Amino acid sequence: MGGVGGASFGGLGTVVPFLAVGFAVSLLSARALNSLALGDELAAGLGERVVLARAVAALGSVLLCGAATAVAGPIGFVGLVVPHVCRLLVGVDHRWLLPFTALTGACLLTASDVVGRIVARPSEIDVGIITALIGAPFFIAIVRRQKVREL
Repeated sequence: MGGVGGASFGGLGTVVPFLAVGFAVSLLSARALNSLALGDELAAGLGERVVLARAVAALGSVLLCGAATAVAGPIGFVGLVVPHVCRLLVGVDHRWLLPFTALTGACLLTASDVVGRIVARPSEIDVGIITALIGAPFFIAIVRRQKVREL
């Protein structure tokens, strides 16, 4: 499981350019993602180049995920739960959803790290375990709610 305890400023300095470029690319692709959410045909009808828009959005996501994983390792449930919760709070407009999700994910990770350090003093619980304990009930509730809608 990943954790934030092993991160250093030297390691962060290495990935900051990738984080900055990935965040900029993701924000610039927000309008295209809004069009793609309407469907490929409608997005193409609105003048969006569907394949290019998907490739640019994927590039931003890969840069962000790769840089974060390089520093902290794999941490589960942040990427699964946070976007769904944020979508319920701010709506489906990616111009608002992307920055709000980034901020909320950082807050969840920081809170999980603090809880993991406090609960098991003098040692600590990995942040990935805490995010799983926090995230699993939310994820189960979201999945159950979607299944109820389908009935």
